[in-house]
Parts: sequence; structure tokens; C-alpha cells
Amino acid sequence: MLSRRDLRVLSALAEAPLGTVKVLSKLAGMTPTTFSRRLERLVKDGILISVSAEICYPVLKLEPFLFFLRSPFKHLEEVERALDLHHYTRYRVRCLGFYNGIYAIFAIPQHTLSLLLEFIDGLSEMGLINKYYYDTPVAGWVYTENNFNYYDPEADSWSFDLKDWESRIEELESPPPLRSYPPPVLHKMNCKDMRILRQLTINAREKWKVIAEKADVPQYHLSRRLRFYEEHKIIDTYRVIVHRNASRLFATLIFECQCPVSVTRRFAEAVKMLPFQSTLIPTRRGFFLQTSIPPLNFPRFGSILQKYCHDVRVLWSDYESSMRYWFWHEPYQRGGWVSTRRYMVDEVLDKLRKSETNFDVPV
Repeated sequence: MLSRRDLRVLSALAEAPLGTVKVLSKLAGMTPTTFSRRLERLVKDGILISVSAEICYPVLKLEPFLFFLRSPFKHLEEVERALDLHHYTRYRVRCLGFYNGIYAIFAIPQHTLSLLLEFIDGLSEMGLINKYYYDTPVAGWVYTENNFNYYDPEADSWSFDLKDWESRIEELESPPPLRSYPPPVLHKMNCKDMRILRQLTINAREKWKVIAEKADVPQYHLSRRLRFYEEHKIIDTYRVIVHRNASRLFATLIFECQCPVSVTRRFAEAVKMLPFQSTLIPTRRGFFLQTSIPPLNFPRFGSILQKYCHDVRVLWSDYESSMRYWFWHEPYQRGGWVSTRRYMVDEVLDKLRKSETNFDVPV
């Protein structure tokens, strides 16, 4: 079981993901030596998996789409394999609720939605999925990290007061506008940048020397490009990826909320007050909120959303089946993203048909 000091280390990382040991140890209230020792142990024990960069895809001329794929349980593994094969899949997780199957996020080259739909239709023709729908993000995403200062490891409970959170939501009378996407800067980047971004999504706290070696760039080049990424907001945030054994928090829920933009703005601010790792995505109909909350908080949390939204639908997502894909640099060729039908549809479906599966695939 993790100690309170271990949890303070994780909370300090959430507050300053790329902070130096000196900065982080001060946030955690311990000496740099003690902090370093505990950080190394969390990594060695597999509790701290990585600190991963979240890419703002529109800056790279990639359009994000959110898909819900309804699939019979016997075909879930095949659908997951299809998503693994697709070059522009960014995330997937099994889900249960108003939609039984898989929730997936894609980031595809601009103006190629028709090709992505052809790929999805191909899965339908194989009998792997029987229904799907998708939505489009319309503004910048909002991220929060776990604040384990609210967690009592001895009692295995969280002390965050949702009643107080609700009252603070009511006080948000004039929340700021939703964050617009920064302008694209793909024309100022090259293949070296794509390799660097991949390493930052794998582990941004890796030593710069190691990142430079793995990205095959000089270390001086790395530091210069990191300043460029920060200046142009290419990286939205850094996520602290921890194993579910860190607490019993990981009942991960996905809420689809239909509401006016004014309500989305309100919750975009309110989510920032949560001590639970969450992602809010503004959409055409309202917003999607994926959050890891203690199971006992679910009824109250859902009722708060219902109070403000026209409609709220919920999915339980299977944390064990979730797959975060590190940034994939290979589709970047000759200054742009490969966007042919062969690359985005035919090759993926052909590989799926030729793979060893336990279902009959029409050729």
C-alpha cells in the first residue's frame, strides 16, 4: 500500500509534471533526496508509469473525432485489433452503458473524415460492429490530474466534498469562453519534430539526453524545439499516468452531456476544481467528460450534471482494456500526413482480414 509520502510525490508531479526535483520536493514537503528515492521506487514498482505529453492535434493539422462503436462482446478483441492497426487511432477503451462496445478517439488528416467512415463501414461489413456514431470536438480540451492530498490511504477513501463543488459551480456566473485551438504550425515542423513528440508522449520526464538519442536529434536541437512547442501550444498538458493500484479511484466513467455552450463553459471551469484525473471535450451538442471518480460519488456527481444539462448519458469504461497510443510519427511524410484511401482504409482492412481470427470475414 502506498504511504502518504508516496501520494504527495504523485500529487507534486500532477502540479508540476516537468518540474525539477528541487521544485517537486518543495511541493511535496520533503527533502530532494527523499523525494528522488521515493520517485524512483514508484517507477520501479510500476505505480508511476510515465508522464505523457498530450498533443493538441489541430496545431498539427490533425482533426480529432470521438467514436462509439457498438460491438458484440465476442468481437471486441477483433475491433481492438482493427483500431491498433489504424495509423490514426489515439485512444480506445471498452465501455458498458448506453453504448456497449468501444469508445475510440482518432486524430486524422484534415478533410479525411470520409475515409475514416469507410474504415468504420468496413468493420460493419465484417460483422464486427453493428452500429456507431461519432461527434466532433469544437474547442480546446480541459484536463485535470489526480490530487492525492484528498486521499486517505489508511481508510482508502477520498474526502473531496461534492456538495461544496456544486456550490462553486453555481457561483460561476460568467465563466470564460471556451479555449480556441491555436493556429496550425505544421509548415514550420519536420520529421525530427515528430520523433521528438513521440518520445514526449512516451515519457516526457526522461532525461533530455535519452530523449535526444531516441529521437535521433542533437541535445541542443531538442531544447530549442521544446521552446518552440511551448510557444505554439503544441502540447496541451502533461498527464501523470499511474497504475490503478495507486488507489481504488479508477472507476472511470464517460458522461455524454447535451447542453448549451454556456453550460459547457461553466463545466469547463468547474472540472478544473476536481482532484480526479479528468478530460472534458467540448462538442457540437455539449461536452464529453471522462473522469475517474470514487464509485460512491457517482450518484451525486451524475445528479449535478443532470441539474444543468438537457440530457446526460453515462458509460462505465474498463480501465484494464484502455489503450493510449504514443504519438505515431511514421504517417508524417514529405511535410504532411499520408491521407490516401489505401493507407487509411484498404491496407488496414486487408491486414485485419489476413490475420488469424476466430470469426469468418467475407473477402
